[in-house]
Amino acid sequence: MGANKVVSGFSLIAALFIAGCATYDLAAARGSPVRLNLSSPNMGKASSGDLTIYVEEYATPEKSEAVFDTRLVDEGLLPLLILVTNGGQEDYEGNATEIVLRGKTMLNALTSEKAASRAGRSAVGRALGWSMIVPIVSIPIAVVASATHTNKVNKQIVQDFVAKGFPSGVIMPGSERSGFVFFELEPVRKDLAGLSLEVITRNTTTREQVTIAAPLPAATFLPRREAGRQTDGEHKW
Repeated sequence: MGANKVVSGFSLIAALFIAGCATYDLAAARGSPVRLNLSSPNMGKASSGDLTIYVEEYATPEKSEAVFDTRLVDEGLLPLLILVTNGGQEDYEGNATEIVLRGKTMLNALTSEKAASRAGRSAVGRALGWSMIVPIVSIPIAVVASATHTNKVNKQIVQDFVAKGFPSGVIMPGSERSGFVFFELEPVRKDLAGLSLEVITRNTTTREQVTIAAPLPAATFLPRREAGRQTDGEHKW
């Protein structure tokens, strides 16, 4: 009887430990690549010569959670999915580091790795929420296991964000390149009004620079300052 109680106790601890660990849902990463909905009325679009860019926002919570399992706007981060198509006969080179976002000022760009660290912070925050309900972190073995698990989750998040990031390289005739780029949002911003995405490319033969600027599609969301507030009895996680 005593042994059964011990087994049950460890089972309960294990279950609570699993519930309290940092998590990240890789379901979207296991499925098909994220594609832009080119028929969407809120799609940003601009062309210059043979090149066309499309841009779709993923700042709104539902879209962000569907792809990144995190409301990245709550972490002060704006994810944008872009597509660059080449309808001409020459090669163009596109570099992720030469994609900028302009408003009244230029917004800071983040690499996929740095953006992933924001999502990782959110995942750990969800786990800390559980630990406040069930203080399992007071158990030394659980502390070590939790740290190991969190490191594993963080690596998964980085790999996922890098895989979804916009790939630098040559855009050949009749081809396209697509992926996410990430920018820091001002703490009080609650929409994407007045922002324009600027993509710089170069003709690989002539080295001529081609710059395309597209206004961002309309979207509204809670500003970071308000998103961080909690109502009585309600948690962010």
